[in-house]
Amino acid sequence: MLFAFLIISTASGGWLYPEQIHLSWTENEGEMRATWVTYLPVSSVISFRSMLCLDIPNPTEWIYVQGSSKKFQAGDKISNIEYIHTGVMTGLRSECKYEYSVGDGLFWSDLNVFSGRTPDYQAPWDTRGFEIIVLGDWGTGPNGQYTRHIINQEAKFRDFDAVLHVGDMAYDLDDNNGKVGDQWLRIVQPISANYAYMTLPGNHEKDDNFTHYKQRFNMPLNDANQGTGYFYSFDYGPAHFVMFDTEVFFYYSNDTQQTQLNWLIQDLQKANQNRDLRPWLILLSHHPLYCSVNWEIPLLQSNKDCGVDTIKLQNDLEEIFYSNAVDIYFQAHVHNYERESAIYHNKTVPSEYDGPHIHIGPKAPIYITNGNAGNRDGHNDPTSPTPQEWAQYWSNDYGYGRLKIFNDTHLYYEQYSAPLVDTIDYVWVIKTAKRYN
Repeated sequence: MLFAFLIISTASGGWLYPEQIHLSWTENEGEMRATWVTYLPVSSVISFRSMLCLDIPNPTEWIYVQGSSKKFQAGDKISNIEYIHTGVMTGLRSECKYEYSVGDGLFWSDLNVFSGRTPDYQAPWDTRGFEIIVLGDWGTGPNGQYTRHIINQEAKFRDFDAVLHVGDMAYDLDDNNGKVGDQWLRIVQPISANYAYMTLPGNHEKDDNFTHYKQRFNMPLNDANQGTGYFYSFDYGPAHFVMFDTEVFFYYSNDTQQTQLNWLIQDLQKANQNRDLRPWLILLSHHPLYCSVNWEIPLLQSNKDCGVDTIKLQNDLEEIFYSNAVDIYFQAHVHNYERESAIYHNKTVPSEYDGPHIHIGPKAPIYITNGNAGNRDGHNDPTSPTPQEWAQYWSNDYGYGRLKIFNDTHLYYEQYSAPLVDTIDYVWVIKTAKRYN
C-alpha cells in the first residue's frame, strides 16, 4: 500500500511540476510574462524579486503574482490534456536583474533569472547597445541539436537581450498529439525561461487553424491581432521591431490579409514619425521576399518558395517596405542562410559605399534569410552555385544569427555556424540619415 502511494505521489508530482517555461514581453513597458504547463489543474502563481540593481545591491522581498490558466486539449486522447498557465511580472526596472519561480504554491520550478530591460514605449532606457538572437525553422530532431547546444552555452556565458524566432517551431507543435510541441518547449526552456522568447507563426504552425501556436504562446496585444500573437511590434532602444505573419497571404481570406496590411501600414507610418528617436526599422516574418536556391536540383518546393511565393509577397509587401524605409527584413522558411544586399524591384540598390561585409548609407531594405536552426527536413534547400546578383553570402550550415545595435547609426549582424562553433558571415550597416528616402 505504501509503495503504491509513493508511485501515485511521484506521478502526481510530475503532473503538477511546472515545465515548458517561456518568457515574453508584453505590450506594456516594464513587464515580463511567464507561461508554463502542468498536467493537472492547479493554481497559477509567480514569485519574483530583484536580485541585483545598480542602486540596490541586495535582493528585495519576494512579490507574488496570481496568474491564470486554461485547459488545452493538445491531442485526441484524454491523456493529451494539459493546463497552460500564464502571469505577468510588473514594475520592472531596466537596470535590475530579477529571479523568479513559477508553480502552484507547493510545487515550484527552479529559479530562473532575467533582465529588467523590456520594450521602452516612452523613450529609450539609455544609449547602450544590445544584442538579440535571430533564428528560424528549429525542430526537435538531431539537426537542431547543434543549435540547441550552442545557444544553451550562450545563455550561460554570454549576455543577450532576447530571442526572436521567425516561425516554424518543433516540426510540428501539434505532431503526435502535441507531444512534439511539449518536447520542443522543454528543449528550449534553458533559454526561454531566462530571456524573452518572441515568436511569430510559420507554415508548420498552420494545422488546426494555428491552434497550438495561439494556445502555447502569449505575445504582445494590439487592437488588430485579437490576442493571437500573429503580428505585433515593439520598441527596443534605438530600434522599432515589427513581427508579422506572412502565412496570412497563403492560408487566409482577403479580408484577413487586409486587416494585417492595414495594421502594418499604420504601424510603420507611426514608426516613421518617431525616426529621430528610433531610426532603425527592422521587420521579421517567416516567408522570404528574396532568396535563391539550387535551381539545377529538381526541388520543386524550393523553387516555389524562392519563385512564385516570393513574387506574390513582393507584390503585396515590397512597396510598403520601401516607402517606409525599412532597414532590414529577416526571413526564414528556406532552410539555409543567405544574406542579400539592399534590393528594390529585384535589383541591387547601391549604397553610398558597399563592401563585402559593409553597407554605408544603404538606400533600400537589406534581406537576410535565417531558416537554418535545424529541423527534420535537413538541408532540403541547397544554396545555388549560381546565386542571384544581389546575393552576398550563403551557407547550408545549421546555426543562428546575432543582431547587435550599438547606437543610432551602427548595426552589426553575424551568422554563427553551430557545427563549426564560429562566425561564418558578418555585415556592418551604417546609417548616414534617419531614413533613406
